[in-house]
Amino acid sequence: MKKAFVLFPILIFVLVACSDEEVVIPHDSMGDYISLWEENSFQEMYDQHLTSEASESFGEEDFVDRYNDLYNVLEIKNLSVEMTNNNEEQLTELRENIEDRDEYEMPLKISFSTLAGDVEYEVKVNMTKQAADDHEDLEEDRWLINWKPELILPDLEKDERVTLEENKGRRGDILDRNGNALATLGEVYEVGITPEQFDESNLDELSESLTVSNEYIENKLNQSWVESNYFVPIRNIGINEEDVVEEATSVSGVTTRVKTDRVYPYGKAAAHLTGYIGPITASELEERESEGYSSNDVIGKRGLEQLFEDQLRAEDGVAIVIEKNNGSNTTVVEKEPVDGETVETTIDMNVQETLYDIVKEETGTATVMHPQTGEVLSLLSFPTFDPNQFVMGMTNAEYDEVTSNENNPTLNRFASNYSPGSTMKLLTSLVGFKQDKLNPEEVEQIEGLRWQKDSSWGDYYVTRVSSSYSEVDFDTAMTHSDNIYFARLGLDIGAEPLANGLQSLGFGESLPFTYPLPASQVSNSGEITSEGMLADTSFGQGEVLINNTHLASIYSGVANDGQYMKPKLLLNEEDEIWLEDVVSNEENQILQDALRSVVTDGSATQIDLDGKAMAGKTGTAELKSSQEEDNGKQNGLFVSYDQDNPNLLLSLLVEGVQDRGGSGVAVDLSKQFFEEYK
Repeated sequence: MKKAFVLFPILIFVLVACSDEEVVIPHDSMGDYISLWEENSFQEMYDQHLTSEASESFGEEDFVDRYNDLYNVLEIKNLSVEMTNNNEEQLTELRENIEDRDEYEMPLKISFSTLAGDVEYEVKVNMTKQAADDHEDLEEDRWLINWKPELILPDLEKDERVTLEENKGRRGDILDRNGNALATLGEVYEVGITPEQFDESNLDELSESLTVSNEYIENKLNQSWVESNYFVPIRNIGINEEDVVEEATSVSGVTTRVKTDRVYPYGKAAAHLTGYIGPITASELEERESEGYSSNDVIGKRGLEQLFEDQLRAEDGVAIVIEKNNGSNTTVVEKEPVDGETVETTIDMNVQETLYDIVKEETGTATVMHPQTGEVLSLLSFPTFDPNQFVMGMTNAEYDEVTSNENNPTLNRFASNYSPGSTMKLLTSLVGFKQDKLNPEEVEQIEGLRWQKDSSWGDYYVTRVSSSYSEVDFDTAMTHSDNIYFARLGLDIGAEPLANGLQSLGFGESLPFTYPLPASQVSNSGEITSEGMLADTSFGQGEVLINNTHLASIYSGVANDGQYMKPKLLLNEEDEIWLEDVVSNEENQILQDALRSVVTDGSATQIDLDGKAMAGKTGTAELKSSQEEDNGKQNGLFVSYDQDNPNLLLSLLVEGVQDRGGSGVAVDLSKQFFEEYK
């Protein structure tokens, strides 16, 4: 009896356990369904887990295709589905009471991320038990789902449409120091055709007025989406080009509407500085896809638009909206747009435009700097182009005009290095003072136009402009730009000390300037390898190259009584000393006096303006392939400022001045600027 007594409860336990294992609860089926759901296995969800009523009400297109479409378009990811009544106590109670039930309401907590933000909501899903006895294909009872569209999106019902509503963010403006917009959102004309009202016999007339080809217009009209009563955009036109718009709209069927787009109010005057935006390329997209760019985006292509792309770029807002059967709209989730940041520059468009109007027919570059703060007030490369054309759509004729121009208007010359010519003599003087090799009172005896140290130089000679003076001190050498004097000074300094001295003035390293500029170089190798190269470097020939903004920064330091300020392009940058202990106050005054003498008695007397104490240094860089070449190209340079009011320093380089007076071209243009700028 004791033995039977012991086994009986064990037997009862086993039977109960077996009975529990055979009880099929809704959570089992729902767990399988959720696993498929999280794997986006929508076909299996439909085939295996829907009740016959749900399958009849919602076909595969309503279920499988819609899940796939919406999950792709809405970028639904990170799906989490949780049964909220599945703790042990609830499950135990359910197993004890489920046998006699055919219906069950399953509470779910659903969450996922979308392109518009995170969605989280709760629903109750009706489930129906399908008995194994009623279907020969079923080995056991199972619970099926009476599926409804609300399991895709909250409150979604049958036959309701889901749409994406985009709310564009505004790209940040680029401003000058006075708040004038260099790049902003503005109005343009969009010229278009309504096909049913357009007579194709007028195609030639329209193509001529819009400066596009007939084929270009025909391709626009033959796009797959075009209907006869649609407005078909052909070309954007600047808001100030009313004559073009008037001519185009005189053609029957051609109308315009005003739209907003990126515009560059100063056009050519600031083109290389601002750059422009354009459609993102495949390579750019591959590079930046992780940053949220898509193939429909635009991106900064050049200039400040490219440099400050991350700050200027706006994030578009988007909302997932359900168009309800009753005519109302329900927003599921919404991401607000984020406007781009405004970039405020130190540029003064009064300075920039005045200077551009003076030099626009030339080829070269110019930098205007405030010596006392380091602020760059103008940064010019010329010739130039209209950035608005790149944004609004450039015609073939316009593109050919830009790209075939022998002066290469798309080349950004302020981001290039040039031979400094005789403007280099100030830098050699700075190093000479620092190395205690320059005695400004010492007089050199120099005879004739040509000089060489000794016969070891072979055919190499240093040539100066004039032999009318033979006793040459420092002031005379600067005033008359004597190459022989500075070649001798370079030899006294020595190759390595001169190279090191120039490096201390910023050569061989990037200028600490917001806009990336190439590093100035002492030579191609960074070293001065011969006495001939040493002599050439000392007066600005040979392989020495300098960026124009770097040159302006050095001269600004002298103009600012020996304080060399870090060049600045953004208004929010603090004033900061760049170079320290370059020369003594007394030595700096000697340099200032010499620069003034260049204007009063030397090579730039034409800029000796009434009411100003103009000072500066001329330079003519000879670009030739050999010492013997006589007719090489020449660039003219002039760096100038008013010593009575040193708040504006202009460093100007003009290409191709041979046979036009050399550096005198740059002096004349600089004079015009200081006369006209108010």
